Amino acid sequence: MTHAQFSLDPQLSPAQRAEGERLLGATPLLQNQHLMGWGATNPEPSPGTYDWSDVDTRMRLVERTGGTPVLTLCCAPDWMKGGAPGTTDWDRLTVAPRPEHYRDFAHLAAEAARRYPQVHYFQVWNELKGFWDERANTWDAAGFTDFYNAVYDAVKRVRPDAKIGGPYVVFTLYASTNPPSPLSGAYGSVDPRVLALVRYWNEHKHGADFVAADASTATRDEGLITSPAAAGAVFSDVTRWLHGLTGLPVWWSEFYPLAPPGPGDPAGTDRVRAVLCLDAVARAAEAGAAAMLLWQPQDDGELPFAALWTRPRDGTPVGPTGLTEAWTWLAPRLRDRSVRVVRDVAGGLVRFEGRDRTLTLNVSGSSALRITGGSARTLPPYSLTFG
Repeated sequence: MTHAQFSLDPQLSPAQRAEGERLLGATPLLQNQHLMGWGATNPEPSPGTYDWSDVDTRMRLVERTGGTPVLTLCCAPDWMKGGAPGTTDWDRLTVAPRPEHYRDFAHLAAEAARRYPQVHYFQVWNELKGFWDERANTWDAAGFTDFYNAVYDAVKRVRPDAKIGGPYVVFTLYASTNPPSPLSGAYGSVDPRVLALVRYWNEHKHGADFVAADASTATRDEGLITSPAAAGAVFSDVTRWLHGLTGLPVWWSEFYPLAPPGPGDPAGTDRVRAVLCLDAVARAAEAGAAAMLLWQPQDDGELPFAALWTRPRDGTPVGPTGLTEAWTWLAPRLRDRSVRVVRDVAGGLVRFEGRDRTLTLNVSGSSALRITGGSARTLPPYSLTFG
């Protein structure tokens, strides 16, 4: 999971934080934090002047809850992208460093790696922010790879044990098939410019310990163009494509299975989001993905995707969501490969079969019949059950 802007932060009441940390610490998880932004202040507002306070706070949270820390090396201080030293313009958070400052950012990344020896996993940058070439109407593959290599070399120099991955690119989907893409399905077509970027990075990178990806099931031009369950195949197809190209473990840095429009029932929406999130995990696991990071585990009331605990507001207690129990049970079993994914496409069912329990999902918009041990049970649309 990835901590974002709000995640059990000190402004919560002691009771809210304690319950949230109990939910988060129920099972060991990868817990990712960004170097700057998404809950972390500018780590180097002026050259050589560091402020690690927010990242320190998040690292202590990871430690208290028994997580395995991950650090995403993004974003860059303003003075590396044309701003004045000592200033921070958060409206320019997603601007990339200028090429003459690639080594400065790489030095900052190395300082972070040195400060947090407990962190063994590092993602370089986030969604290629700032590396779009407007004139060429495509990704600046050479510029990003130069930047990636500078960061990779600097971190490996001070932390040879570090596991570093990229390019953390969004596999953008289009309903349109023009231009044609070699990677497509019922979900749409992957933008060929993304595939070209990944190929270039793979060929010219100095090294990588894993390859990082990001995707939504919604197309950019027409939104969701098939059933949510069918659209989830993008997570398995991209996983196989990446592994086939790079031979590296595949990490899903972000993944966004879009839920269908509902009647506005918050409980129902929460359940649907949980089921589709778990189906995305199943898709990636079936293809051999090594990790999936759930973006923003604290519900913020705005993102239409599953969370691990409810939004704390007006003194209300933190509580579990429709995803919490299943995620807590599933994560360690996927990690040690003690669970098997069984997909019944015709019946609309997905099962995670563990030694102790079986988690069954109805990933369709219709009721489905589950037969276990000779007994039958009807599962409502987009529902989950343990048995």
